[in-house]
Amino acid sequence: MKPRLAKRTSVFKIPAVSRGLITVIFTLLPLTACGPSFETSPAEKMYKAIKNNSVSSVENLLAQGVPVDIRNEAGWTPLMLAAARDKIDIIKVLLKNKADINLREKKRQTALHLAVKWSRVETVKYLLAEGAERDPRDYLSWTPLMWSSIQGRTEIAETLIKDGASINMADATGNTSLILAAGRGHSDTTDLLLAHGANINWTNKSGQDAAAAAEKNGYTDLAKNLRAKGP
Repeated sequence: MKPRLAKRTSVFKIPAVSRGLITVIFTLLPLTACGPSFETSPAEKMYKAIKNNSVSSVENLLAQGVPVDIRNEAGWTPLMLAAARDKIDIIKVLLKNKADINLREKKRQTALHLAVKWSRVETVKYLLAEGAERDPRDYLSWTPLMWSSIQGRTEIAETLIKDGASINMADATGNTSLILAAGRGHSDTTDLLLAHGANINWTNKSGQDAAAAAEKNGYTDLAKNLRAKGP
């Protein structure tokens, strides 16, 4: 005769009558004592107001004592978000309340960097007029002009240059705005940079000049044009 196996029993039994109540309690716990608070933080309220382009809400939050340079998890301030979203009226309110125009987020980018990257022409002009630093370097050691060059944002690049941005600054690998623009095939931007004194003979740490950068990435016509303009 085979030995009888002991009947398996549950370690934790819940009486049938009370199962529903306990299930409800367990379900509610993550939403209350064991879970995060669902109360909206001052930063979340501020960022929601900016996304909704609500100038009055931003003014009210500032009047209630929300810091004008309050940051989110990425280190963005309200001014940075407003710049990225082209909210000039809100930018005016923030600057009137002493927002720091040159603060940096976790990637060391300023409000001007973000406005350039998102192609916010009018915001770029306004920030420059309000005293934004022209040539701050971010985590790539890129300036706003370098970002506009690699993206082929010729109008923004021209705005930066006219305001005094440095054309021949190089990043950590030796790339200038001209090399970055040429490497992406942006002929209009390279023409603009050359017209304002970009050094066509500059080589990066890999020994590439603008023409070589264009050729490496398949922009052979641009490479030929750049070589024709060289010495």
